[in-house]
Amino acid sequence: MIMAPAFLKQLQTPNFEIKPITLIYGEEPLYIRRSLDALREVLKGQEYWQRDRYEVDANFKWADLKMDTQAGSLFAERRIIELDMPKGAPGKDGGAFIQEWANAMHDTPPEICLVVLCEKLDGRQMKSKWVQAIEAHGWVVQSKPIEGPGLVKWCQQRAQESGLALEDEAAGLLAERVEGNLLAADQEIEKLALFFPPNTVLTPQNIIDNVADQAHYQLFSLSTAMLYGRTQYALQILHRLQQEGLEAPVVLWLLAKDLRQLIDIAQKQQTMSLPQAFKQLRIWSSKQGEFSAALQRHDLVYWQSLLNVALQVDLTIKGVRPGDEWLGLSELVSQIAR
Repeated sequence: MIMAPAFLKQLQTPNFEIKPITLIYGEEPLYIRRSLDALREVLKGQEYWQRDRYEVDANFKWADLKMDTQAGSLFAERRIIELDMPKGAPGKDGGAFIQEWANAMHDTPPEICLVVLCEKLDGRQMKSKWVQAIEAHGWVVQSKPIEGPGLVKWCQQRAQESGLALEDEAAGLLAERVEGNLLAADQEIEKLALFFPPNTVLTPQNIIDNVADQAHYQLFSLSTAMLYGRTQYALQILHRLQQEGLEAPVVLWLLAKDLRQLIDIAQKQQTMSLPQAFKQLRIWSSKQGEFSAALQRHDLVYWQSLLNVALQVDLTIKGVRPGDEWLGLSELVSQIAR
């Protein structure tokens, strides 16, 4: 198995080995996309002109794919076959086909390159015979999320590639805004590269001015207003998000995240100072004022009690509990802000 960033570097080497089958899987869509695009480009340079894509679901006919791969050998044209199999569940027939394909004797380079695309695979799936067969004869590429300090560093490196520089706190603020979503971070850095001249060193204010006020990030404006206790303004933002069609679970995710952080900070405060708590929990200075304001309004017990309110909203969203989920979200925002 190889991590996606390392695989991308392998693809750039002149002696990259083209194998008959590649599995690209994981939780980070940006690196799945980058790995696939880069692999396509390398194969195109080796005259793999034709590319076919199949969506694999419960009704997928593996026998048809087998016939397709056999028919292709009559024309001796190099091609790529991509199997989009999000859940990583090929079933008995699919597992047998993949094992047979991986274990078969292929030309060098192979006439057909099979590329299997999956989301996260659990330990049981990774030990399955079809994955083990790919591991033995092909490439297994994992795309893992980048979190915490790693994400901050990634933002700085990506900005450098775009001709910019990010101060530590600016990178932290951007990482916080996208909350681990590398696709969003990548898009924002590309946009910033259009706004600022090359070699500009971006500050936190640059990020606030050019990222935080975008419609996609009104969620974070909601967080700021709510933590500072600006109840009416927070409710206005919430109403606007509802009108723009944002899904209720996304809003609940943000509220629950803020609540968990408030609880963590309040617990730390029992044994250390607030600045020490912020440092241990890696709360950036751009957010410390917001959390300080909220912590002055209520104690640990209060914040813990709101987790139950969040749970009731979650049950409403899932249809387990009757009610209006947006009304529940409004009540939760009000209770955090008041």
